[in-house]
Amino acid sequence: MPLLDHFHRPNSEDLPWESVNTLWVSSVVAELNRTLPHEQFRAFANRHLGSQVEADVAEFENLNAAHEGNGSIATAVQEYTQAALQTIPAIFPDDIEVQIADVMNRRRLVAVIEFVSPSNKKELAERKSFVAKCCAYLQKGIGLVVLDIVTERRANLHNELMASLGQPPSFPDPTPTYCVSYRPVRREDANVIDLWPTILKVGDVLPTIPLPLKGSDTLALDLEATYETALEQSGA
Repeated sequence: MPLLDHFHRPNSEDLPWESVNTLWVSSVVAELNRTLPHEQFRAFANRHLGSQVEADVAEFENLNAAHEGNGSIATAVQEYTQAALQTIPAIFPDDIEVQIADVMNRRRLVAVIEFVSPSNKKELAERKSFVAKCCAYLQKGIGLVVLDIVTERRANLHNELMASLGQPPSFPDPTPTYCVSYRPVRREDANVIDLWPTILKVGDVLPTIPLPLKGSDTLALDLEATYETALEQSGA
């Protein structure tokens, strides 16, 4: 099944990105848990939207107000009641990712697959937040895959990540859809990051890409098979 454009008609109505993306994440998790050594590694879906964070904060504040109105339960813990000295704007980015953990080592994170959302590419602040998150994973030696099939916004988060690391861009401008695998390693007494940048084109079959695992092998991740499963479950 070739890659479809889920942001423009007719697929934006029949196979919208939100639905296909949710099923694609689930398909990747299921495939990894089927193929990874089950006694050592486990894949988990982590889907957390920025707007949901804001709702959680509002609900927490409302809950506090309700407790104050109904009378709080006495506890041995003293509540800190002084108002904040400063309040600043905050960015709550979308997190749509698959996390692979080493279950034999306190669920240590060994790899992350990031599914780029339209919100991640919206404004400079959102893009910087996404890039900072990717940098944090790489600095910890965690294998990373960034998958971007968002066609409605043209920003290239990988190129922005390269700029933040003082490196030239990997893709020509504009490159709306792509994937990149990153393997942080120490080689010949130097810290380096191996890259596998791949342009994805609407209408082409998706490739099999490397999935680096921290402290272990680099596995093959079949994007086409997992994407096809997601489309089938979407009724395509």
